[in-house]
Amino acid sequence: MAIFTPKPLAKFCPLEDPAGDYKTARRAEQYRFSKKAVYFPAFPGTQYLSFASLTRALTRNTSLPLTGCCGKALPVTRLRLYYDGGEFYQDFTFEKLAGANEVLDTIAAARPDLSVEREERAQSAI
Repeated sequence: MAIFTPKPLAKFCPLEDPAGDYKTARRAEQYRFSKKAVYFPAFPGTQYLSFASLTRALTRNTSLPLTGCCGKALPVTRLRLYYDGGEFYQDFTFEKLAGANEVLDTIAAARPDLSVEREERAQSAI
């Protein structure tokens, strides 16, 4: 087994061949996603969340402060994926709503039974 094979974040529903699935994954900003999982950088390699382990998915517009508590903020979209029975979640930050929606569309296609919430407001600094 290779040292940098993608590792599952969820305890349940790991992929049979994560390295092979990762090769088919497309890029959405700094993340990669396939028809079965979303991959993200982690030390010392890559981790993934399989769509089969998800219990809920949602997007929200938010912002990252650039100068501390007061001042300018960078508008971003947060994709939050709940897994392992909703006990845990992982956040993914996107600069553009389109990138988060692309991943969310893939999740919805793979898991039509999954609870999916989409942000409808336009992205702006909060």
